[in-house]
Amino acid sequence: MKRQSNMLLNLKNIAVIAFALAVSLSSCKKDSNSTGLEYAPEMYHSRAYEPLSQITDKSSEEYNSNPNNPNNMNMRVPAKGTVKRVSYNKTLGLDSEKQLLIYHINKDSFEVSGRVLKNPILKTDAILEEGKVLYGRYCQHCHGENGQGDGSVGKIYKGVPSYSKGAVKMDTEGHIFHTITFGRNRMWPHASQVSVVDRWKIVYHVQSLQNQ
Repeated sequence: MKRQSNMLLNLKNIAVIAFALAVSLSSCKKDSNSTGLEYAPEMYHSRAYEPLSQITDKSSEEYNSNPNNPNNMNMRVPAKGTVKRVSYNKTLGLDSEKQLLIYHINKDSFEVSGRVLKNPILKTDAILEEGKVLYGRYCQHCHGENGQGDGSVGKIYKGVPSYSKGAVKMDTEGHIFHTITFGRNRMWPHASQVSVVDRWKIVYHVQSLQNQ
């Protein structure tokens, strides 16, 4: 009798373990975003919209669009005039209106930049030396050490002008900053490689090459 009781107890334990295992497996799904079977999940999981996805087909299992936004978008369009935080620089010592002016001039407004943009960085020997170093890092390969358009790349690329001759000699600090930022003629934009502050430092060195 005792032996039979032990066998029944073992069978019950096996049944409980098998049931628990079956429940565990049934609560697992292929969807990595699914938490499986939960009790009242709405109480602790809010519905989230993937900001970088836009699946508008409601018949799809992947449907993920926000019906409360225009065009069912999951992301909202930034307010007009918004400047990226990674681009906005507060170290230039300008009031907010002049600060924003730097970031909102259109790439086609070369002459506007020449008239209104002024170098906000105080010219010191240290700043001039930094500008020279930055010029050597980002500009010299095309424009040459003395700004004559005879850099190792400029000789092959062709069409790189001299800073001290022709119309380029008359470019203002705003013109130079605009050119570094947006590019001009055959020169490509460098805004993604050179920070706003470093661009203004380079401007000082380019001006020294204009007047050599």
